[in-house]
Formats: sequence, C-alpha cells, structure tokens
Amino acid sequence: MMGARSPRAHPPLWGDPVVESDRDDFPDFFDSEQALFDVLDALAQASVDARDRRIVWPDGTRLSIEDTARRIHSQSGAPLEMVQSHVVGWLEMTYEPADLDEEQMEEFERLIELWITPYDDAL
Repeated sequence: MMGARSPRAHPPLWGDPVVESDRDDFPDFFDSEQALFDVLDALAQASVDARDRRIVWPDGTRLSIEDTARRIHSQSGAPLEMVQSHVVGWLEMTYEPADLDEEQMEEFERLIELWITPYDDAL
C-alpha cells in the first residue's frame, strides 16, 4: 500500500544566506525544521507495514524506524536524533494508508500506536 500524499518540494534551509542570520538565534528550530523537510521528502513515496513494524521504501527495502532514520541521516546530514523523532512523528501524524475502511484504519492506528509507544520518552 502506498501513502496518500504526493511528494512536496521543501525549501532548503541549510546554507541559505537569508536564513543563516536567524539560525544563530534559533539553531535547534532550524535544524529540526530542515530535518522534518528531509524526512517528509525521503518518505513521500514510502508505505508502512504496521504488522511487521517496517517502513517500506519505494525500492522495496523494508526498514525499522531506527534504520529509516539512519538512512535519511546518511543522505541528508540532518542530526540523527531529530531525524528519528520526525520519522516517529511521520508514522503517528502524517502517513495515511490508502484504501482502508474504518475498521482497518482503526486497526492500523492501534498498531502504529503500539509501535511508536517506546519512543514516547525519547521524544
């Protein structure tokens, strides 16, 4: 199953001279925002196997939350902890499986909640 969202282009923030002056005052905000954009872009075409607790990439690779975060981190350079936090957030609030009826969606949401609960304290 594929996510219902289409890919979006996000503005690159790292290295943008207009943004750099504000980065000095709010570095964590800008790093977190860029990490969020990196996660959203990387997972735009991904799907989720909630029963097996795997994020399924378009190339068929099935990765855990941690491995997904490491993959995005290695491609983007965004801080690993921030990337992982945004991957968990993507699972919890952004990803929407297509073509599920109400009962299936409730089961999907229950499985996602069980999957991400151990990360609650880390976020």
